[in-house]
Amino acid sequence: MTTGTTPVATVTGLYRATLAGLEPLTRNTPLTPDDVREAPVFFELELADNDTDLIVDVSYDNMEPVRVPDLFRGMDIPRGIRFWPGWFEVPPYREARDVTGRRVYPRAPGIHTVRIRTARRIRSQPVRTRDFSPANRGYTSPLFELAICPESPDEGEEAPYE
Repeated sequence: MTTGTTPVATVTGLYRATLAGLEPLTRNTPLTPDDVREAPVFFELELADNDTDLIVDVSYDNMEPVRVPDLFRGMDIPRGIRFWPGWFEVPPYREARDVTGRRVYPRAPGIHTVRIRTARRIRSQPVRTRDFSPANRGYTSPLFELAICPESPDEGEEAPYE
């Protein structure tokens, strides 16, 4: 059994779906604008134990964290599984503000950042309360970077943003 301060789940990396399976996302393997519009970005959770329900938040480009639906063991995540995929979509905004008020352009070509938080979901805690503290076996991932490449000129006059 794990100790009370061991994170309930850690994030191993970001991935994109291809016909061959999941491919790691890095600065050197950029998403195309079509990837951004049509497919989610995947992340992999390494689970610490077999019985704990999870809460997960994703923060893209230092924007306000987005809640991923709670994951319940035995319903959403089968028991006995060590790794579990999750996913999020790049925010569909041309322009937004991060938590400090700075302008960000979530779908613009360039380097973007992602941080993922996980923690134990206590069944008795109210749905609105989300505690990512170490006391609740919380974990904050390192800052992952992903790249979005510009539209190529031979793809026509399609708008780069939705």
